[in-house]
Amino acid sequence: MWLCDPFLRLILVQPTHNDIRNAYQQEWITLQNQYDSYEKVAVAIKLVGTGLVVAVLLLAATELLAVTIILLFWVQEAIWKTFQGRIETRLLETELMLAQNAELMRPNTAPMQFNRHWLSSRPRGVGLLVEYAKSALRPTVAMHYVLMFFVTLVFYCAAFKG
Repeated sequence: MWLCDPFLRLILVQPTHNDIRNAYQQEWITLQNQYDSYEKVAVAIKLVGTGLVVAVLLLAATELLAVTIILLFWVQEAIWKTFQGRIETRLLETELMLAQNAELMRPNTAPMQFNRHWLSSRPRGVGLLVEYAKSALRPTVAMHYVLMFFVTLVFYCAAFKG
């Protein structure tokens, strides 16, 4: 009876083609849900950052404070998107394995290995900072913050003239 559980079968006996496919499907569902959750948090980071910048500008606080808030939230979203990017990498590999014949599966792409894959793909030191910078410069991330810088500049120029 215990052999009915597909995850136990993967560990205890030679998995069948269906066991491997089911494991990839479960992994895909989990990763896709997590990827979507990261996207929701990224939107929340943008909204909170925008709200704070608008409040600072409307309360006639210094533009330097607004620029600082923009930079902090931009860096935070870049880090968040970098984490999401690692999920995306494994998600794409999982989709590829589902699209291919599971019998051709390579050992390092076995299902249910996200954390091991995540750790092995994470750069260290300067490489990690470069990865964060690449995430920060993605158009879907950068455009929002560049626009906030522009609005802050407009407020600064208006205050300078007045």
